[in-house]
Amino acid sequence: MRTISDQPADTTIMGIVHDALRRDLGRAAAAISSEPAPADRQRVAIAVHVQWLMDFLRSHHGGEDQGLWPLVRAHNPGAGDMLDQMDADHARIGPQIDRVADAAASYQAGPSCAARETLATTIEMLRSVLDPHLRREEDEMMPIVSRSITDAQFKAYENASHVAAKSKKDLGREGHWLIDSLEPERFDVVVHTVGALPRFVMLHALARPYRQECAARWGRQVEVSPLGKRRPAGQADTSRQHGWYRVRGQVSLDIQASPQALYDLVADVTRIGERSPECYAARWLPGLPPHTVGARFRGQNRKGPIRWSRVCEIVTAEPGQEFAYRTIPERADLSRRDSTTWSYRFTPGNTQTRVTHSYDVTQLPLRPFLALYRRLMPQHADMRPAMTRNLAALKQTAEFG
Repeated sequence: MRTISDQPADTTIMGIVHDALRRDLGRAAAAISSEPAPADRQRVAIAVHVQWLMDFLRSHHGGEDQGLWPLVRAHNPGAGDMLDQMDADHARIGPQIDRVADAAASYQAGPSCAARETLATTIEMLRSVLDPHLRREEDEMMPIVSRSITDAQFKAYENASHVAAKSKKDLGREGHWLIDSLEPERFDVVVHTVGALPRFVMLHALARPYRQECAARWGRQVEVSPLGKRRPAGQADTSRQHGWYRVRGQVSLDIQASPQALYDLVADVTRIGERSPECYAARWLPGLPPHTVGARFRGQNRKGPIRWSRVCEIVTAEPGQEFAYRTIPERADLSRRDSTTWSYRFTPGNTQTRVTHSYDVTQLPLRPFLALYRRLMPQHADMRPAMTRNLAALKQTAEFG
């Protein structure tokens, strides 16, 4: 019986990479040729991304030339003719990649009509030779790869050629580029190429920067989220106020610890500074016993030079199941009229616990302060990235001490 490690190579990721290249070359061609011509900010964003695409394509072909094709040739000498064809394709495509990169650099340097037309032309010339090669590789070469090497060998090649030398930031950006507009089945292939913790950080902490980059180069009208994550047309987003301020959200993470152990860590609010990106200290206030419903504590917060504190009240305390508290709205201080409920739910699994961290703004800040917060603390527009870091720190504490 074959083990997982000696199964035939699963090359699904190759088709996903190819489709991402096709997609963005098409977007670039459309954006460059649009009327009126892209304004300076968009022009530079397009040019920078096209240069990144060319660097990626060079690296992709270089990895195949130096890693994958020799590996297949060593295990399947009969594949020589097709491998020679792949080498010839790459040799023909290489100069076109260089021309596009040079044209993109010229377009970035200045908004001349000539530079714009040259970039549009070189992209179309590249697509004319790249598209047939990608189809040939998918239809003819990848089946040979699957017959020639094991899945473990293919994954080792992928890691050595396309993962190991890259930073986590670069890999996160590349991951969002791959899942852009991807259907659910292939979305799962991409996100499960990394472990649970980096996958969690990538999906929740890095999505917003990627969307912002895409909006700069393609325009906000171009949808870039995975297909399975999009709302049906016409469905209102009730989680946002004033178009930018998210009033509720949640993130989840699987942690190798019992629900009770995790509950105890979270319910000890004096340790909140170990996890929170903003709340660096908390102390229980006189009154009801700590950890019980109705008990209050004061949290001390900071973000850059800004310092503030809030009184919080426990609203749910079910050991091993759920812990929640809310910030107390204050009548005397207009800047503290708002209230948010923060909760942690603990769902046991076979060997781990799923922790779901959520927030719900039950009372909005007064409008003048909301406008001020948008300028001074834009991270409060969506608290999910901060909550993602919170859970990652909780996982580190629970699993490694």
